[in-house]
Amino acid sequence: MKKYIQKNKLQTLISFLVISLFALSAQAHFGSKGPFGGTVTCSTVSVDTVYFGTAEGGVFESTSPALISWRARPVGLKSGKVTAVAHTGTRLFAATADSGIFIFNGKFGTDSYWNKINSGLTNLHVTSLIAINASTLMAGTTTGIFITTNSGNSWTAINTGLHHLEITALEKAGTRIFSTSMDGGVYYTDNNGNVWNDYNDFNTDDVGGTTSMSYNAISNQLLLVNEAGLFVTENANTATTSNFSLVSVGLPVNYAISDLSNDGTNWYLSSNAGVYTSAVTAVNWSELNTGLPTMDVKAIVPFKNGLVCGTVNKGIFKSDLPFTSWIDMNVNFNNLKVNAMYTGGPQFILVATENGVSISRNLGSKFIPSNKGFDDSLFVTDFTMASTLMVASTKTNGIYISLDSGLNWSKSNAGLASLNIKKLYQSNSILYAIDALNHIYKTSTPTLNWVIMQAGLPLNAIPTSLAFFGNNVLVATYGQGVFVKPLNGSTWSSYNLGLADWNVTAATALGNKIYVGTDGSGVFVSDTALASIHWSAAASTENAIPHTSLMNLNGLKIQARATGAGYVWASYKGGLLATSTQGSSWIAGGNQFNLPSFTDVNKITFVDTRVFVSTENNGLYSNALSEIPTVPVTPTGILTSNNIDNTTLKIAPNPSTGSFRLNTEGIYGNVTEIIMYDYAGNIKGTFDGAQRQFDLNLESGMYVVLIKTDADGIYSQKIIIE
Repeated sequence: MKKYIQKNKLQTLISFLVISLFALSAQAHFGSKGPFGGTVTCSTVSVDTVYFGTAEGGVFESTSPALISWRARPVGLKSGKVTAVAHTGTRLFAATADSGIFIFNGKFGTDSYWNKINSGLTNLHVTSLIAINASTLMAGTTTGIFITTNSGNSWTAINTGLHHLEITALEKAGTRIFSTSMDGGVYYTDNNGNVWNDYNDFNTDDVGGTTSMSYNAISNQLLLVNEAGLFVTENANTATTSNFSLVSVGLPVNYAISDLSNDGTNWYLSSNAGVYTSAVTAVNWSELNTGLPTMDVKAIVPFKNGLVCGTVNKGIFKSDLPFTSWIDMNVNFNNLKVNAMYTGGPQFILVATENGVSISRNLGSKFIPSNKGFDDSLFVTDFTMASTLMVASTKTNGIYISLDSGLNWSKSNAGLASLNIKKLYQSNSILYAIDALNHIYKTSTPTLNWVIMQAGLPLNAIPTSLAFFGNNVLVATYGQGVFVKPLNGSTWSSYNLGLADWNVTAATALGNKIYVGTDGSGVFVSDTALASIHWSAAASTENAIPHTSLMNLNGLKIQARATGAGYVWASYKGGLLATSTQGSSWIAGGNQFNLPSFTDVNKITFVDTRVFVSTENNGLYSNALSEIPTVPVTPTGILTSNNIDNTTLKIAPNPSTGSFRLNTEGIYGNVTEIIMYDYAGNIKGTFDGAQRQFDLNLESGMYVVLIKTDADGIYSQKIIIE
């Protein structure tokens, strides 16, 4: 059914449909971009699915037997620090180091999410988790063991008979459950924890560092590791006394085992010396490390006639029988700390992770390491560019530059009082830097002789962000509000009128408005005219955040700011906000963008046809700008969805280079006028109603094509120009 407006209204309505970003969230899910890898802490397998818990990034799953790619399951987790995962066949559970236990069974629209299930759980530092049946689970904590018989609706402590309560591992052996503790010792229960029984001999009793176990159902053996070594005992699920014997032949000296497992025929272990295996019948260990880029392996699990292991920093690897080599399985596994990111055309991305600096020249499809010239202690904090000059700041070694597109880097620290540089900025080929001593510097490239520009700032001012507007630069500070000075001026002046929160975390400018984010009071907006700077609170960002009540998120703590795609963007913990109305209203995808709910978005940038966000612990995410609507704003107002048809008009190709064709099949009436607008609502061209083929010379970006008909119809469609 077509939508129309009256002819007498056409003259006053010259802007477009506001499309809810929330409504588009089903298409606008940010997907992960490389570099891939990260740190695994735990694992479990359910038929064709492998689950990995990570040190900072929540839970990842791969439902393909070939483990072709991974999918993050982040939404709803209040912590990325996953210590154990368990699967009952119908439900997935995750234990965390600081937020208790979660069950993955919630729904919000088409999105699944985690629910916290901590009722009765008096210690939220959970170290281990096992599923006994579909509704019964046991959880080990640093102060004892808890059980649930109703899928986590309630937990009860079950510590009778235990001498040590800092639990490190739980293991199921038929109807018997074993527990171990950091203080040493092994215990079992045959009645779901009503009573725990001592299962120690002289090799395990009060021996510290008992951290991992594995039960072999075929041989009925229990394998465990403690500070004294690796031990096995027989008749594990029936015997009331143990007889642990040392089984460490073939293992290296001074190794540290992190995980034990078996497939019935063979034992497997992961350690800081890599992966080792031994037959069950005659224990003699041999290494399986060919192809592993690191020996620091945290988790090992048999899967589909093969092995899957998780490492520190390097991610996930798989080896199939006969285990001759390991293959990288890190597609979409992005549990890396991203310290810095810079994007620019064409298709250029510069990113620094805990694994070093990498460059992509194809929008993140492939990243190539670019670390030549950096010190071994590399910790890049920020990137920027001035013309062809690449600039990187570091935490310990100051500032580096590259004159050859990242092939080589060299230091450029003249004038710096500190080598701990936090932020970099560039405006009109002038570089700016903020260091850990709260100094602000600038330099004119290519001289790169840094000069401090502190005059007028309070001694206790903590700069957090810079923004540029007109011929001025604004510095946001934590605790002292904002200050402004002319680009060529020497002294900062305070501009805090109307600013109710002086803990300013981020700043940006767009058009004739300046936007600042705060640590507890949301976003404030002001005009850019110096004589008119008076801050006013933007409309409540909390009301714009889907999942706010669901996820218990605080949308008022703004962490990053950017402008692009017709919006002013802001990030909060686990989501994005956007306004196209100068802060009077906000829309958001929040967690429906598929961003982890526990991570910080530390930068928002745009390149070609995509928006990129970098996160503290979860790598890069990206989304096509074509899936995020622009909102052109004009003085005469905005059409509503009842006035316009935004589905019938077709454009191909889209994206295009400026050459495209309109398909008007299905449109009611004859086309009388064709208008093209840019994202700001400016008319970029008007065309005869009969024209269908276009060859336009336009800058890269997003545009809207609008057509009018003699039947009072209005139709529109977005197009990306590359």
